[in-house]
Amino acid sequence: MTNHEVLLRLSVNKHDNSAVTSLHDNNVEIIRTTVIRYFGTGTVADNVECALMQRMAGQARLYERSEDPDAWLARCANTECDRLRNEAIRDKAEKD
Repeated sequence: MTNHEVLLRLSVNKHDNSAVTSLHDNNVEIIRTTVIRYFGTGTVADNVECALMQRMAGQARLYERSEDPDAWLARCANTECDRLRNEAIRDKAEKD
């Protein structure tokens, strides 16, 4: 399945496991690179990667058919990793 097809399927059903798996498999390098840039490596990064996939699937409803799917995915991965990092910082600050 191409990224375009995956995004169209996820825009209809963000719980389409086959589409989420294809999204990850098609873009594993960019996803891991983005997660490492924001969170480093290790257990936290592994957990973030799973959360990132769920968030990207949920954001697919915002994908426009005329957009370049690869550019959209890279932008979405960066945005969602930034949000996840900010949420983690806020949660840590609230605990302290």
